[in-house]
Amino acid sequence: MVMLSAIGGGWGMLALAPLLFVARARAFAAAAALTLGANALVVFVTKAIVGRPRPCACVPGIEALGFRAPTDGSFPSGHAAGSFAFALFFSTWMLSRSPRSAFARGTSALAIALAFGVAASRVVLGVHFPSDVAAGAALGGLIGWAGARRSLKRLQSTDLGDGDASR
Repeated sequence: MVMLSAIGGGWGMLALAPLLFVARARAFAAAAALTLGANALVVFVTKAIVGRPRPCACVPGIEALGFRAPTDGSFPSGHAAGSFAFALFFSTWMLSRSPRSAFARGTSALAIALAFGVAASRVVLGVHFPSDVAAGAALGGLIGWAGARRSLKRLQSTDLGDGDASR
């Protein structure tokens, strides 16, 4: 669970940086980075407004496991939001291609399963309530899907977007 939580911590965004220098992946990487940045901003603002304490800080007998408890608010889960934002962005992008390859379907399913694992890890580790991760997953998933749809539509309206979303 600690490993899943670490995967969802946002450091994975650094993997997008080298893709910005690969012509074929540049549009994907830039759109993903913008979408994940928007997701992070929405989560940050929502946490500041809601200010819900974490279960390890307010429920007797619950302790943060595996690492020190975060000090920001609990609602919504940023790990769940970020993981689902990326999973839905990636899946929407990959499955927009025609025909949908087995690779696209398989990697999309893997990304979504990983996002579920990250979200569950936050509850198991005592740093989020189930409603925190459900809200984070829904929020992030919506932002990821919308970011992918917007970027794909923009690509298709340019000369580069001749129907091949892989550019």
